[in-house]
Amino acid sequence: MHQQRKTVLVSSIVIIGLTLFASLMGIFKTDIYNDSPTFITIWQSNDLITLIMAIPLFILAIVMWYKNHSIKSLLVWMSILWYMIYNFAYYVYGAAFNDLYLIHLVIYTLSIGSLIIGLSHFPTSILEKSIKPTFSRKIVIAQMLFVAIGLTVIYTMQSLLYVFNDTLPAIIEQSGHVTSVVFTIDFSMVVLFFVMGAVLLIKKNAWGYVIAFLGNLKGVIYMSVLTLASLRTNPDEAMIWIILGLLSLVSVILLWVGLKNTLIKKID
Repeated sequence: MHQQRKTVLVSSIVIIGLTLFASLMGIFKTDIYNDSPTFITIWQSNDLITLIMAIPLFILAIVMWYKNHSIKSLLVWMSILWYMIYNFAYYVYGAAFNDLYLIHLVIYTLSIGSLIIGLSHFPTSILEKSIKPTFSRKIVIAQMLFVAIGLTVIYTMQSLLYVFNDTLPAIIEQSGHVTSVVFTIDFSMVVLFFVMGAVLLIKKNAWGYVIAFLGNLKGVIYMSVLTLASLRTNPDEAMIWIILGLLSLVSVILLWVGLKNTLIKKID
């Protein structure tokens, strides 16, 4: 297991370096993106939140893991990898081709590989024993199902409007894409995983805890992205993302306090 963990560490360091470079370039090189002014603002908001929230959490989680091998630091580490996958999926599938494309693609691809290796050796048996009897399971389940059902209803209704009235979803018209990148990524990476996580939590399966933590910590960071982007482009939408972000934050707090900070000795 030592070799696998070392592989994830090395790839994570590469991801951090590339993400730092890409975020700084996106923020300070104003002509790096080739999208509409609105979407350039969205990408730059994304770069800023990734720089000030995701990267510091990424570094802190790795440092804390190698300092004390705690189950919580490992969860945060895997969560940031999941954020990197979700976040950079939008760049590689949704942004107009630009000078950072290959860097975004490497970050996205390395994050997928790293998360697969990391989760394939995740100590779920230790995590299961570390869950406190007082863990507020029902609240986290309700939050995840609320988000999953809500997104499903919204995206389905907008898709059916096109079927019956030829009315394109607003996000497609605004982005100029041939289809909805947002619907595709959210259905496969949010709806699916939140439903899976909720079901596994109901069954008291440790993987439900892992999925819930990864999905909601990613949610807190990405809702910060959408909040900042909305404040810069469409302030009327900001409250939606703030509320969703707070819901994810509540679940992260409940998951955090509902878990003993078990030290995983001799895991490597």
